[in-house]
Amino acid sequence: MLLLWNNTGGDLWTISISVAAVDRCRSGASSRKLGESHGVRPPLECVGGVRLNVDTVSAMTDWVQQAQDLTDEVLRPAAAEVDRSGKIPRSHFAALRGRGFYGLTFATTDPVNTLADVGEILVSGCLATAFVWAQHHGTLLRMVMSRNDTLKAQFLAGLQSGAVTSGVSGSGYANPENPFIVATETDDGYTITGQAPFVTGWGLVDVIGVTAYDTRAQKTVTFLMDATDGPNVHANRIPLSAANASHTVELTFNGHHIPHTAVIHVRKTPRGGLSIADRAILRINGSLALGVARACLTEADRIGHPCPQLWETHATIREALNNTATGDGDIYDARARASQFAVTAANYVATAAGSRSVQHGEPTERMAREATFSMVCTTTPEIKSRILTTRHPQ
Repeated sequence: MLLLWNNTGGDLWTISISVAAVDRCRSGASSRKLGESHGVRPPLECVGGVRLNVDTVSAMTDWVQQAQDLTDEVLRPAAAEVDRSGKIPRSHFAALRGRGFYGLTFATTDPVNTLADVGEILVSGCLATAFVWAQHHGTLLRMVMSRNDTLKAQFLAGLQSGAVTSGVSGSGYANPENPFIVATETDDGYTITGQAPFVTGWGLVDVIGVTAYDTRAQKTVTFLMDATDGPNVHANRIPLSAANASHTVELTFNGHHIPHTAVIHVRKTPRGGLSIADRAILRINGSLALGVARACLTEADRIGHPCPQLWETHATIREALNNTATGDGDIYDARARASQFAVTAANYVATAAGSRSVQHGEPTERMAREATFSMVCTTTPEIKSRILTTRHPQ
């Protein structure tokens, strides 16, 4: 969800989180169960060298419970209609803004685990709403680390409060080996060409953070732009099998001009193995599958077919993701297991519900589509390989 959920297989964009700060915020987190109090841990002092001012009252907020309340009161009751109509009520975003979820990174001393847990719960309520909300944090964190003070002064406070909402075109589209979006520097900025296959929230958010690759300088260029069509920017709506209300588009740039003043940052593409930040992103994005699975198991409970064994498996997979996020084990394997489990949970509740699961618009029919969606979305080549090479019953 620091893309959050639009990484389609390229190199993960690296957030240069201070290792010492991450060590402090992750202390004891790997064994924490969802729903347990986050407590007040020593503060995450900086992200990319930028000090975060974490409000003490906000840090003491039980964000997991807040997310559960929002899900129960607002998101889950509307999920079927959102899926049917293909429209997210503006009230969903107003509720997220009013309860402080757009600035969640600044409101907790444990941002990685809090984003992961909150994301899982919001997904279990309404996938489309959570999918749009999640993209916002990718651009927000990029802006936090920007050295463009003028741009930060114009947008950072609004992004933090949710007064300005954002989507993101992830760095996977700026892969040096096969860049989908190319930046060519000019005297007064950059000319942008290429195509981002999936950009979420078009028409729902105010701005988009886009990463392109400058082939001459061999650097990535991340810039901020209005989320509107223009003479050299065209959005083509993509009909999705699930989360269609998220307004996901294919975004084409045909010589679009970006001034230097709109550039968030320019940096060399990182090489080598996974950093702690890479693992954090992979962990957070795993909340998509966990959230879909949670929705399925919650529905199974509601219709009178609870399965404690599947709930235990769900907790085990979450713990494995938490552990691998800190460097203990194969995080790609843990992500693959989470994706596969979402499908297992969807199959279980569909079978439990019986024939109505094949009727369009029924909750279990929707959840089956969402499980397939979670199997593909945010999946990197490494995760895909592990899913495809898993032994299947003969």
